[in-house]
Amino acid sequence: MPHESADAALHAYLAGNDAEAEWQLARILDEVALPLVRRVVGSVCREPAAAGDAEDLVADTLTDLLRRLRDLRDDRTQPPIEDLRRYIVTSAYNRCHERLRRHFPARNRLRNQLQYLCGHDPRLAIWRTADGVMVCGLRAWLGREARADGRAEELCLAACSDPSAENRAQIVKLVPALFRELGGPLDLDTLVATMARLIGLEQQRVVEVPLELLAQPGAAADSMLELRVSLRELWADVRRLAPKQRAALLLNLRDVQGRECLSLLPLTRTATLAEIAAAVEMPPGELAKLWNGLPLSDAQIGTLLGATQRQVIKLRSLARERLRRMEKARVRQNAGGETDFPAPADLVSAARGRGPR
Repeated sequence: MPHESADAALHAYLAGNDAEAEWQLARILDEVALPLVRRVVGSVCREPAAAGDAEDLVADTLTDLLRRLRDLRDDRTQPPIEDLRRYIVTSAYNRCHERLRRHFPARNRLRNQLQYLCGHDPRLAIWRTADGVMVCGLRAWLGREARADGRAEELCLAACSDPSAENRAQIVKLVPALFRELGGPLDLDTLVATMARLIGLEQQRVVEVPLELLAQPGAAADSMLELRVSLRELWADVRRLAPKQRAALLLNLRDVQGRECLSLLPLTRTATLAEIAAAVEMPPGELAKLWNGLPLSDAQIGTLLGATQRQVIKLRSLARERLRRMEKARVRQNAGGETDFPAPADLVSAARGRGPR
């Protein structure tokens, strides 16, 4: 969808009645946002180590956009979105780079170096396309579109292996040579990926432990490991349930106080939003629309499943009973092994039927 149509859809969403607004919102997410976000995420997360984050980043960006659009409609005093496509692309890049900063710090340092070099070296230039994509090249190419072919991935130039990406002199020499060899500009993330390959920059992922787990009083390392194993086992068990049982359980998941706790799965990196969407047989974008309204009522779940409220309650009861049987079977196999661990044990309890029904 071109800029004018995207902005027109945004205007119609903000100005229309509730039914018109929901139709335009779905159109914006499906026809405008999803293709743009997937393109951005695909260009940034091209290394194998980062590719596993792609679907999660797409879902997270769509969730952010959905929240922003709903806030715009509910509160007209908020700053407007002047260019919807550009806003979506920028949001997707910000999401990607925030994730890469945490998980791939060496790549992030290289990206910062290349962005600075292209903005300050008199031979080079950096500019944005109409969609907000950052493009780099020789100064004479300023304003041109980035190359779309794959030559950059096959290009070989003489370079010393420099995994630390600290050899600025080598980078200053390689970048203009790379552009001259290609004969056209590249988007910034393709340039980063190409340079990382040429200088031998390893993409080792930095693994984070959620702060919520570290903050537990007296939480020893072996207890944290047991907790992660417990949650992985629970998620594996949930995935063995029938599809409608999974949906009835997960979309209504609450802790003992009745609070939503499905979000603990992404928080503890047990399952991504995209994996949860697959488990309830729903497109990630559809689940993202519902995410802020979780837990859903039995009536809402019934509408999604084509079932009555009584049938939804029965499906959830069957799911919990099967999870308890799986748990007992595992305890018998691992004589004396425990299955309940410190918080977020709320998630374990809610799924296995020790929370509100």
